[in-house]
Amino acid sequence: PGATKVYKVDEKNASEALGEQGSRGITTATAVKGAEPFPPAPSTPVGETKTLTGDIKYTTLKEGTGEELKSGRVAVLHYVGTLDDGTDFDSSRKNGTPAQFTLGTGQLIKGWEYGIPGMKVGEVRKLAIPPAMGYGSDDKGTIPPNSTLTFEVELLGIK
Repeated sequence: PGATKVYKVDEKNASEALGEQGSRGITTATAVKGAEPFPPAPSTPVGETKTLTGDIKYTTLKEGTGEELKSGRVAVLHYVGTLDDGTDFDSSRKNGTPAQFTLGTGQLIKGWEYGIPGMKVGEVRKLAIPPAMGYGSDDKGTIPPNSTLTFEVELLGIK
């Protein structure tokens, strides 16, 4: 692991960071109309951790070589979400079907909106999302209040 770098991003919609959980642990119940596009999180060398505004940390575990994911596009991906104690709280892999999300529409927690744009198809990225960029003090059942969320995300394709 190399040095940690901080990247500033526009947080005009930071007050919309929390939302109701959908069928997957990372979604909100409704889209936020007029949500701002989120800038790409620059690629990192494998194993190097970088930090975004909101203290979201991301690390490239495997480089991708395909198209770069941008806000407004549909990401097709597999993910596994864990808590600090290692407990899995959600996994598209266990469900056997890749997840699909449109970035920049306010349907995802802020940690994902900031942390996955910039990924390339084939890339595997680890995201460490602090409570304020996840579900904050809300109790989501399998996700206790004030939880830091860790996701391993593999971008399979872009629509």
